[in-house]
Amino acid sequence: MHPYWILVSIVQFLLLFYLLRRFLWGPVLRTLKDRAERIREGLAAAEAARAERERLAAEVEAMLAKARREAQEIADRTTKAAEAAAAELRAQAKAEADRIRERGRADAQQLHDQALAQLRGELASMVVLAASRVLGREVSPERHRELIERSLDEAGAELSGEKV
Repeated sequence: MHPYWILVSIVQFLLLFYLLRRFLWGPVLRTLKDRAERIREGLAAAEAARAERERLAAEVEAMLAKARREAQEIADRTTKAAEAAAAELRAQAKAEADRIRERGRADAQQLHDQALAQLRGELASMVVLAASRVLGREVSPERHRELIERSLDEAGAELSGEKV
């Protein structure tokens, strides 16, 4: 190779290098820088979107937890109110049953007392009549009332097994 061609090759290379650098290298570098910047912006936007998604997911989870708590509180209050109403109804029913039972007892006792008084009166009349026939003279119920009643009390006590 001739030194002249070497020199021409070097000059051509330097000229090509200068032209490439002047007209091609700048735009290529600018394009690469713009592309790198867009990639950085895209990554930043993706990171911001991921952070926003996580924040919204946490917010939704918090709202769901709050809704669950409120629903549980409502259910608890409803259950307590129903239990209180049931207890109140049971208490009212028991009071009504007790009242009816007590009234029944009082009515039964009153009927028993009336029947006993009526029986006692009829028995006293029968005793007076029997005594009149046995004695052969008339016995006055008003005059002998205390004696008749004491005798009836003693007879009732003997029948029920009590000692007088």
